[in-house]
Amino acid sequence: MEIEIELTSNPIPMEILPPPAGAHGTWLEFRGVVRDEENGRKISALEYEAYPEMAPREIRRLLEDISSRYPCLAAKISHRIGIIPVGETAIYVGIASAHRAEAIALLAEFMDKLKQDVPIWKRRAVPLGIETVPVAPAATPAKGAVPAPASLDEALARISAHCVPLPAVAMPLEDSFRHVLRETVAAPTDWPDSDRSTRDGYAILQNDSSATFQIVDTLHAADWKPRQLQPGQTVRVATGASMPCPNLRVIMQENVERTGDQIRVLKPETDFNIRRRGEEIKAGAALVQAGARLDAGELALLASAGCVRPMVSPRLRVLHFTTGDEVVPPGQTPKPGQIRDSNSVLIRGLLRRFPCDLIHGHLREDYESATAQIAGRRDELERADVLLISGGASVGDKDFTRPLLASLGFEIVFSQVPVRPGRPTIFGVSGRRIAFGLPGNPLAHFVCFHLFMTPALALLSGGRTAGFLRGTLAARLTDASNPRETLWPARLVLGGGEARLHPLAWSSSGDVTCLTEANALLRVPPNCNEMETGAQIEFLPANDYQS
Repeated sequence: MEIEIELTSNPIPMEILPPPAGAHGTWLEFRGVVRDEENGRKISALEYEAYPEMAPREIRRLLEDISSRYPCLAAKISHRIGIIPVGETAIYVGIASAHRAEAIALLAEFMDKLKQDVPIWKRRAVPLGIETVPVAPAATPAKGAVPAPASLDEALARISAHCVPLPAVAMPLEDSFRHVLRETVAAPTDWPDSDRSTRDGYAILQNDSSATFQIVDTLHAADWKPRQLQPGQTVRVATGASMPCPNLRVIMQENVERTGDQIRVLKPETDFNIRRRGEEIKAGAALVQAGARLDAGELALLASAGCVRPMVSPRLRVLHFTTGDEVVPPGQTPKPGQIRDSNSVLIRGLLRRFPCDLIHGHLREDYESATAQIAGRRDELERADVLLISGGASVGDKDFTRPLLASLGFEIVFSQVPVRPGRPTIFGVSGRRIAFGLPGNPLAHFVCFHLFMTPALALLSGGRTAGFLRGTLAARLTDASNPRETLWPARLVLGGGEARLHPLAWSSSGDVTCLTEANALLRVPPNCNEMETGAQIEFLPANDYQS
């Protein structure tokens, strides 16, 4: 597939030439034009930003991945960066293919995944009446400072850019449940591998109109006895038995009368009652695609194909530390000023959807003490794929997570995100290892795990991130206006082909009372203090609804 990708600050031309005539069967074009409304407000323009070094690479990777399922010949992508007035094109996509259906399918999946997989994001919407001039770039950060992401989308793009799938391993099939398959497994033979009976009955030639038939053999499911039947001959067959020759049909035993070694057909049948060789799948066709998470059905398919040691992602090794001198074990009665630890239990439960080995510890709320404790666990740290520190992520006198991660050799990618709850979220990398510092309040912990850690763990496992979906608000949502995006806990109910989302009450980032019902997070835009029942809203699945 020939791919041309352009990030440009100039207007995208109204006419873009397709590949030469005769080089393709169809040329499909799509233009994303800036509309005059954003989140219910009139606007004059949108402003887009991108990581220019990474965005083209991710676009190419995405196109190549999708084209493996919907073969196409060429693609031209042009995405405009900067301020784009209403009515002008923000993105142009051209797809050349031999067949229109393949081009349509590729375009649909590409546009669906572009937002979640490619580091191009909306920086702002320019309100109507405001002059559409570029925003002055922020001052260059001081040496060693980490520029904060301008948006949630940018933070997710940074995480995606740094999470590399762990090397695949061959694993016994019985140990592979919930692991991500890293190779496409094909059918070694036709399924079924021969014409097989779907009934207990008698096999005869398809066009044999004899009045009576002589029974010449009996076949059970495990038998293989090839022979050519003649007119007037029949073979007694059990369900699943291989046919002795081609061009047969099976008369159910309920529809015949048997006398000794002869039968007479009592009731004609129009159904042949035979599963034809290869009617389920042909030899060499894909049974389970690379990237699939292996649940019971996938494991059964692999077993049927004789794939007993599939190549899968290894178990993740997670090292988790809680922090805080006020935190005591759940079984201990807190003294005044103390609280029971809920984060270690929360994290252990949330990690169960990923095959992983979890090691837990607790750090004193003091940088020197925490450093000494970590020094005593260097082997565990070096073997870990993920380091998670719960608490100490803010800028208080005893908040030491960021300097601690830096002292352990982690490069801090960001240390805050413009969202609530969960603004003081830290993300760092050290080679293939990643680290998170999450705010200690339980609701913020729940939100940040699903928002940031779940996609990171999915990528390390060789899988795909779930991304935001769209649903319908089932009840009015009111809130004090906030300049940050809010990830609002909600109860997701699926029915009638619709996702309905019920906002849950919560008072602060330390509120755990809504977690028993929360299985989704609503994406509430900045400065939004009200959304009416029936409004369309983005949401992120959580808990049982998260793959």
